[in-house]
Amino acid sequence: MALTVDKSLVPRHQHPLNKGKRSSQGMVGLANGRYSPYDRVSPIVDSMMMSRFKYHSGGAFAKRPRESDDGERVNRPLAFLEGEDDDGKSEKKAKTTTSTGANCPCALENPKLLVADNDGANWVCSNCGIVAAAITVSLHREKACSADEDRTQHAEVPQDRQDRFAQPATDLKTARQLKHGRDSACILPKNRNSFGFEKERIERLAMKAEENRGSLSSKAQTQEYQLLIRLEHLFGALEPMPDELKRFIRVETYAFFHAYVKHNEDCKMQCCRFTGLRNRSLQYLATTCLAATLEQLEDKTCTISIEPEQLNAVLERKREQDAPASLRTAVRELRLFLEKANNYSEMPACEAGAQTVAAEIASEDETRKNALEEAEKEGGAFGRHLRTFLRKLSFVEGADLVAFTIEFYKGKYEKIATIMEASTLSWPAKAFAAMEIAALAKEGAMIHERSARIRPALLASLGATEDKVVEFMEKLHAALE
Repeated sequence: MALTVDKSLVPRHQHPLNKGKRSSQGMVGLANGRYSPYDRVSPIVDSMMMSRFKYHSGGAFAKRPRESDDGERVNRPLAFLEGEDDDGKSEKKAKTTTSTGANCPCALENPKLLVADNDGANWVCSNCGIVAAAITVSLHREKACSADEDRTQHAEVPQDRQDRFAQPATDLKTARQLKHGRDSACILPKNRNSFGFEKERIERLAMKAEENRGSLSSKAQTQEYQLLIRLEHLFGALEPMPDELKRFIRVETYAFFHAYVKHNEDCKMQCCRFTGLRNRSLQYLATTCLAATLEQLEDKTCTISIEPEQLNAVLERKREQDAPASLRTAVRELRLFLEKANNYSEMPACEAGAQTVAAEIASEDETRKNALEEAEKEGGAFGRHLRTFLRKLSFVEGADLVAFTIEFYKGKYEKIATIMEASTLSWPAKAFAAMEIAALAKEGAMIHERSARIRPALLASLGATEDKVVEFMEKLHAALE
């Protein structure tokens, strides 16, 4: 069977390639051409040829007025703005003609005929439409203008001071190699909110330490390096630690060591009151520095820009470590040195016959012990029994509330003794009710207001119910009034 092909030709708007197209601009093929319905290549090739012809002939481009404040420069190419002055005009024209790459006789005779195309990518002759070289922008400038007209300014990248306390302490060999040079600056961290009083204070301490280091002897400088190396080893047991916390501890350690060395030079050993630190090893001093610095952060004597959760985690790991009994005296003495160093002053020499810090701590312990014994006599056996169960309830809302409760019931044990002993509730439940009364008085709340501390699961563990505890609290409140 022979193959029969329909050779009838159709205009382009009836060709299958242009099916559904209503606008003539989007149709494929020549406007006056006729094509076979089975021919898909010829219309596409004709369209490509016509597009190429229009591009090179310049017929597809029309002049477009440019938005500019200066009317004289609307239709003039950017490359010829430099040639406004008469001086050296011919020389500038020659340079510009070469740079634009004119390839038509019109532009070679009159370079002003070259204008930018609609895309701003190439120079085009406005007379004959021939495309010239591409428009380029100088890489050392951001604006398409002459260098003397470019007023672009960039602010310098902010730099942060970098001192040797921001990095871990190295061994002595590396320290000697880095002695004559160090990094002067580094890029700021991503957290730009770390600037404040604490950061500025640490910066000043670091600068002060760097200035005073020259007054130390060679032996003291070597001991300083060894002390910081031992401090780095102690950080390993507390990891992870924030970098700002490590830097703060390093700065405080050196501030103490400088004040400690100066004091040892001025003070005689026979009358020195700092017996907990005098003639101690560097390992002991490093342990004391770490404990004293963390203690400052815990009692809010000093603050740094780290998250509270990070600090609490480090403090918790520190409490799990074993510490000698004498460390308490050494920490007290070291904090006295830090107090002087943070105020940029020196520890004066000890006077003959002055009481040692260890004796002061012993005297304070004795006074506290006597006060505790006197407080334990309050309320007799009933008071001691109630305070015993109150101290066991520190897990409810902390030891501060327990201490406030014990202070709240001073002189009031006789008023509640009868009701407490007559109740059938367990002693833990009675103690909880008494603590809740003190907490409501501290908060200024009414007795009928429900507290978040009253939880059914907690009361069940104490052997009571909510109704019984509330009823007992009302009796206690009435007795105290």
